[in-house]
Amino acid sequence: MKKHIDMLSGDIMKVLLALALPIIASNFVQTAFGLVDMIWIGRLGTNAVSAIGTANFYISIATGVATIVVIGTGVRIAQSLGADDHKTAQVYTKNGLTMALVLSVLFTSVIFIFAHPLIDFFKMGHPEVEVMAVKYLRHALIGIPFLFLSTVGTTVLTSYGNTKLTFKANTAGLLLNIALDPIMIFGFAGIPAMGVIGAAWATTISRGVTLAILFIYSNDEIKASLSQKLNLNKIKEVMKISWPATAQTLIFTAISMVIAKLVIVYGTDAIATQKIGIQIESITWVTIGGLQGAISAFVGQNYGGNKPERIVKGYNSSLKIVTVFGLIVTSIFLLLPKQIFSIFISDPKVIDMGVGYMVAIAFSQVFMCFEMLSVGAFNGLGKTYAPPLVSIFFTGLRIPLSMLLMPYLGLSGIWWSISITSMFKGVVMVVWYKIILKDLSKNMISI
Repeated sequence: MKKHIDMLSGDIMKVLLALALPIIASNFVQTAFGLVDMIWIGRLGTNAVSAIGTANFYISIATGVATIVVIGTGVRIAQSLGADDHKTAQVYTKNGLTMALVLSVLFTSVIFIFAHPLIDFFKMGHPEVEVMAVKYLRHALIGIPFLFLSTVGTTVLTSYGNTKLTFKANTAGLLLNIALDPIMIFGFAGIPAMGVIGAAWATTISRGVTLAILFIYSNDEIKASLSQKLNLNKIKEVMKISWPATAQTLIFTAISMVIAKLVIVYGTDAIATQKIGIQIESITWVTIGGLQGAISAFVGQNYGGNKPERIVKGYNSSLKIVTVFGLIVTSIFLLLPKQIFSIFISDPKVIDMGVGYMVAIAFSQVFMCFEMLSVGAFNGLGKTYAPPLVSIFFTGLRIPLSMLLMPYLGLSGIWWSISITSMFKGVVMVVWYKIILKDLSKNMISI
């Protein structure tokens, strides 16, 4: 049975879809983790949603820190395999997994120790919510090593073209999470109700199971990589590739935290609205994230194999796919905002705020798809410096733009600042990559 997809030959659309669909399905499963949590947590009330929404900013930082390993490791493995250098690919795999473990333990320790002042940064003015946020954060941190390792593992498997395993592993984790959430949040058969702490543990246990499946059923070549020696030069090389994307993610999270402080001016209901809205919108970015992973691996292998014409065709075909998808999501968000938000919470005030969020964000969905696809394409070429330049500039504009719009639009002014800047990011990213594609065939050389 063929486990790997040949990215260097054959029909490009079929190759991309074969590579992307399992990643998209796997990402949907990952999104479902958050959606399932949110549905159950919503039954605990607005305070619980606000507490977890606040604490999750630091989980987002963890995801950002992980990119210092994930991006460069995925790029170099894909390029090594494209050049038929499997030994080097194994070294990058060993380095990536080791770096992920070390960084995750360090991150967990630091955030755990400083949990109280970190939550206090938001100045919520609601002691009950703040205590709840600290408790959730500390328990959620226990699963961070699982998150780091499974993310790197998924990237390695994607670079090898084995995306079906990631889907199966994440599906198993989701099913377990669905079963554990109500039991650990509300209690059952002697198991005490743990509230938000139960939600954290349900996700942590599920991530641990996902990681175990990824490792146990990975191919022999990946398992053999664990016997390779660490290569400090290649670790530095990966970090050099990754740091722009890492800086982008961390700065993006920092800006989001400042935006959250602006949102808090309108109360904890507004924070709950933002948290739920982000979970709903994640349906878009995790779906396109699957195609982003596919185009990154596809471009990486074809760059390593010196096949620029396939890179051009692959990007253009993917651009058509994300345009159609983005328009569909925009239509749904505009037509059914209240119905969608009502799935997660029953508070009328939060639902009304949610409608404003959905309408504003709806108009940026196509452009967000453009941005994410282009990020994957840039990363596949190893040009990881480009996306952060665009993202940091326009994301940073959200703060002054929010402050400019808030006196006229209130809370919706913040949502519109997010939407407008996303539109600009998408357009600029596509134009820039198109310029690079024009010169690629002329200047590309074997690596």
